Amino acid sequence: MFIQIDEQPKKSFALFNLGFRPFFLLAAFSAIILMGTWVLAYVNIIQLNTYYGFIDWHSHEMLFGYAAAVIAGFLLTAVKNWTNVDTITKVPLALLAVIWLAARILPFTTVPGIVIAIVDVSFFFFLALAVAHPILKAKQSNNFIMIAIISVFMLADILVQSQHLGIMATGVAKGNLLALYGVLLIIQVLTGRVMPFFTRVVVPQTEVVERPLLEKILLIVLILLALADFFALNGLIISLLAGILLVAHIMRVAPWFSKPVLNTPILWVLYAGYLWFLIGFAMKVMVGLDLVANNLAIHAWTVGVIGITTYGMMARVSLGHTGREMLPSKLAVSGFYLLTLATIIRVIFPLFSMAHYILWIEVSAVLWTVAFILFAIVYTPVLTQPRVDGREG
Repeated sequence: MFIQIDEQPKKSFALFNLGFRPFFLLAAFSAIILMGTWVLAYVNIIQLNTYYGFIDWHSHEMLFGYAAAVIAGFLLTAVKNWTNVDTITKVPLALLAVIWLAARILPFTTVPGIVIAIVDVSFFFFLALAVAHPILKAKQSNNFIMIAIISVFMLADILVQSQHLGIMATGVAKGNLLALYGVLLIIQVLTGRVMPFFTRVVVPQTEVVERPLLEKILLIVLILLALADFFALNGLIISLLAGILLVAHIMRVAPWFSKPVLNTPILWVLYAGYLWFLIGFAMKVMVGLDLVANNLAIHAWTVGVIGITTYGMMARVSLGHTGREMLPSKLAVSGFYLLTLATIIRVIFPLFSMAHYILWIEVSAVLWTVAFILFAIVYTPVLTQPRVDGREG
């Protein structure tokens, strides 16, 4: 239960009071600038000159920029709740945010590539330290996976930077793939922890049953799928692993979902993101059988799972951790719909009309950008001002 008070809180700057605040704000603005700039370059309105190149910059910033910022904001907030140990705030949090921001700006400058690489990789190093400290102090072995996933991100970024520095020939593709599965893994773990409980708040009869065996199967098989994809194993192996994940995820999510969920925007948006998990695995089955282009499966995960789920989680966490009621504004809800439509156009429309593929990309990118503009309008004051209930955070 969150308390909404009528008295206006004393105005002050609260951006660095807790991890979700700066990183959710940075994520939102990076999503706008990333996609807005990229689509302008895609239609040849502007020239995009960057250290990473046109295509690689888009994929790098989507994973190591936007997604990494959301993960940082969520973990620096959630780990505090899980461990009852404070995570970084104030100056240390601001410095971590500055490192992230510098990694976004430096590729547009003439500084040596090694400097860009060091700054970019160092963000994940310092984030890992910031997350590891409270987890190790609280001796929570069940949360070691969060440290491991951030470490995977760091390794993935090293692979990407290695190719740009001329050390490796295929580091970008391998690094991007590793980072993508890292994001999917952390979303898979977090949705298992929070979605049934979020749902039960609205739908009290929701079944919340501990199913450790199913969770282990999901974890192990997703890691196996990542390895199979990373090492380009036989397509039938990829299809089999993706099929197992599809069935296991349906078994997992089915007890949580019921019709009342559809009446609560802050809830259904999470299920919309989860649906693209299922669609992505179904497409990956078909990719292994050479029935669908791999690019469509990837965008089911990037635009659908990552885009919609992170948007919904940021909307929810930003309200809950600033003492507000779980009632997103109409603009935010419009963003939920726009992102859902953007995913459908980007992933499903090409299945029926590849002749208009470029158009689908352009329309989807515009819808994504508008959705995050709406998020920024709604949540900039929420993220920069103190909690409305007067508590810290």
